[in-house]
Amino acid sequence: MRVLLKSSLFSVLIQTCVFSSDSTSGGLSQYNFTKQDYLGLNDEYETPYFIFEGREKKTPVMILDGGIHGDEIASYMACDSIVKYLKLYEGTLIVIPRTNIKACNMNVRQVNFDFNHAFPGDLTSELYEYRLAYEFMWLVDSVKPDLIINLHEARTKWTPNARYDSEKAYGQIIISCLQPFEEFMLRAVERMNSRIHRYDFKFNPHYYSIREYSSLDNFVLKFGIKSYTVETWRGFDIEDRVKLQLIASLSFMKELGLVFDYPDIKF
Repeated sequence: MRVLLKSSLFSVLIQTCVFSSDSTSGGLSQYNFTKQDYLGLNDEYETPYFIFEGREKKTPVMILDGGIHGDEIASYMACDSIVKYLKLYEGTLIVIPRTNIKACNMNVRQVNFDFNHAFPGDLTSELYEYRLAYEFMWLVDSVKPDLIINLHEARTKWTPNARYDSEKAYGQIIISCLQPFEEFMLRAVERMNSRIHRYDFKFNPHYYSIREYSSLDNFVLKFGIKSYTVETWRGFDIEDRVKLQLIASLSFMKELGLVFDYPDIKF
């Protein structure tokens, strides 16, 4: 991809360092080096994101994003909770809670255009969604993470018949645009389902056919980066949906090899 540098991508970083002993992490000292930066600084879609770096090493690196659709509120509520409560010891995590912040603030799926259909983006477009998509791609190309997890919600729920439908997303699925499913994804799904005791809450691996305009497919096809989409069903209570988003996100973090503490999720 051809990268254009844009001054609005950069900002003064807000940094905090915290040192303390913590027996729950196997003797490692708690160390969170937190930076706040922005996509689209001074543009109408100025979007904050947060970087956590563990003390022991900076790899592996994961990006977690929510709020690509602004009315899928459990996605950014889960991101907010991770930003607030995560204690990271090893690896790097970048969290973008409200990726389409204008739509999130309006509690609508989209403003001008479906942001998730605006990739790989266009920095010269009059529609901010295309500019934002370009800057998101710029961030990914700059960071080169090992994994990107996209949090979404769906209005229809997965059933066994849905496994044959590659044209629709459902609630309670983990989406891949690749087949056969990668072992990494299948292990992560098994990990999250081991923490979910209600059968209808469990996640199902799902193939969603490739779309050249989608964020996930661009991350996978243009950069060769593992990327999956988490979909929770909007028919569940919001509290349960946030918990499910958290379990899925934390399971991917564990599977990737990030070392962290997060408060126990009671189901």
